[in-house]
Amino acid sequence: MKKKSILFVVDKPDWAYEFMVKSWLPYLLKEYDCYIAYQQDFTIKLRKSNKFFRYFYNLKSLFISKINTSKTTYFLHKNYIYKHYNRPPFYKFTSIIGDKILEKNSPEIFDFKIEMAFYFQYTSKIPFIAKKNVTGIFTDCFPHEGPTYDIKSGTDRSLLRREQFYEKYLKPYDHIIVGGGNLLQDYQKLTKKVSFVYGIYGETLFQQNPSVGDTPGLTVGWTGNPNRPMKGFQQFIEPSIENLKAKGFDIKLKTKFSGNYEELYSFYKDVDLIVIASSADSGPSLFAEAALSAVPTISTKVGLPLMGIIDGENGLFVERNIKSIEKAIIDLYDNREKLKQFSSRIKTDYLTTLETKHSVGNL
Repeated sequence: MKKKSILFVVDKPDWAYEFMVKSWLPYLLKEYDCYIAYQQDFTIKLRKSNKFFRYFYNLKSLFISKINTSKTTYFLHKNYIYKHYNRPPFYKFTSIIGDKILEKNSPEIFDFKIEMAFYFQYTSKIPFIAKKNVTGIFTDCFPHEGPTYDIKSGTDRSLLRREQFYEKYLKPYDHIIVGGGNLLQDYQKLTKKVSFVYGIYGETLFQQNPSVGDTPGLTVGWTGNPNRPMKGFQQFIEPSIENLKAKGFDIKLKTKFSGNYEELYSFYKDVDLIVIASSADSGPSLFAEAALSAVPTISTKVGLPLMGIIDGENGLFVERNIKSIEKAIIDLYDNREKLKQFSSRIKTDYLTTLETKHSVGNL
């Protein structure tokens, strides 16, 4: 019996969305042929033109594309310019660890197309067709993070109320997938076609720290992009650590801002605690990675921490300010038994509710 096909559309290779897709492959490949395409290959750019210029420009592009099928050409819409491929690039997954090959024989119609970010629809011209279309939201705030200007319709979607945003950008899809935090309950008020889905690539490969809190000092870990204000690293986490060090606390901040994903598997093995100060995350994956390494978290009430932390039992919630973060770190610095108790629980608690196998069926 022929397998059904799923095409995942992510932003770019070896980044958060692709790693999430890879985390689902062990649960999908037995029943589905899984493919991936990259939105960056199909990005559109704002370029207004009159219809006469468009006609001759597109006529020339059409001629070039017919006589040189290997050449990438550009076509004009009245509001934007887009790239045209005679064979749009996409890849087929060949193993559960995410190996892939360039696919030359495209299905005329995929059974499912899953666009991992809702803004792909107005920032790109994706040429693939599917019987069922799904879109994703993975920032727990509103307006959602991401490009706000809709080039195709000339709309600033950040000015829309949630109901308007849903009607224009989400309702046309057959289903919506969302990350952690309040996203599921927010959109369940508007539709039944929404479900929570998440995943951490290499869940079983993270090296557990068996010695949380055993050293006299404290190592606080953080990974991600420090330049995104939404993450709060430069505004809240760095100043909190520096203030505590100035007060005489033996605290080390261990960070990882870039590099190979596989390096994360051992990153947490000497980390005692992580701190999250995000304002809009539906992750962050930092929380999941640390939990899988038996490292507890101090966090604002966002995303996965909101779903995985039981305050005072396996982690701590804080307000998004330096004073609250400092107070929580001092609490665990001075109470090592509490820190160790959090460590003994967080991995089991995470796997019980947030392990990938629990939500991948919601795709």
